[in-house]
Amino acid sequence: MEKLKIWIATKIAGIKGKSVKQEEFKQGDKADLAPTRRYVITKEKELGHSKQSYLITDFGAILLQPGFLVGRGHSCHLKLTDPGSSRVHASFNLDGDGWLLKDNMSKNGTLVNGRPIRSAVLKTGDRIQIGQTLFVYEER
Repeated sequence: MEKLKIWIATKIAGIKGKSVKQEEFKQGDKADLAPTRRYVITKEKELGHSKQSYLITDFGAILLQPGFLVGRGHSCHLKLTDPGSSRVHASFNLDGDGWLLKDNMSKNGTLVNGRPIRSAVLKTGDRIQIGQTLFVYEER
């Protein structure tokens, strides 16, 4: 049984890219296959500005987070029922001190203040149209 444990540990270490010699394992010793250094979970860096950004709809305000997706798909953070929107229609990401709205090559496009965009840095009061759905971008 011990030989089987050593053989398995050697194979696993080989897959992980570690070099393990058979003589490193002795009777009674347990194979330590932990990473060579401890990994620490760090908190996400604070946003570059203290203001929070929202999409204002008829139903209320939606807080934006980096990587925020809008569309009809299940993977989207904001799911639309609008047939004029694509499955993953657009995304919101931080760009310096502002938010970047990026159209995801959607069929019907994304409008900001009535103009079609591929990407745009948003300012407070910008009107965003995805299909027939309207949002207003606001910083508080």
